[in-house]
Amino acid sequence: MLIRLLVYYWYANEIMEQSSNVALAVWQSEWYEEPQKVKQMMLMMIMRSNKALTLDIGPFSTMTLNTLLGILKATYSYMMIMYR
Repeated sequence: MLIRLLVYYWYANEIMEQSSNVALAVWQSEWYEEPQKVKQMMLMMIMRSNKALTLDIGPFSTMTLNTLLGILKATYSYMMIMYR
């Protein structure tokens, strides 16, 4: 189960990181040499990609590796208190 959680959170973290690189990739392309319609679409893409894509854990939080570590630390602490 731990490996399954790690895979879910790992890919959620990768989605968040890669989505923030979209604006930079579009900006580094030669979009300014394109026709006006393409420039407008590329500009909209840059503006939209300024907000990173995230996967949410319901209404609680977003899925990142830091969130997974927090969950594992809390679980470990709870187990240590219950079994002592």
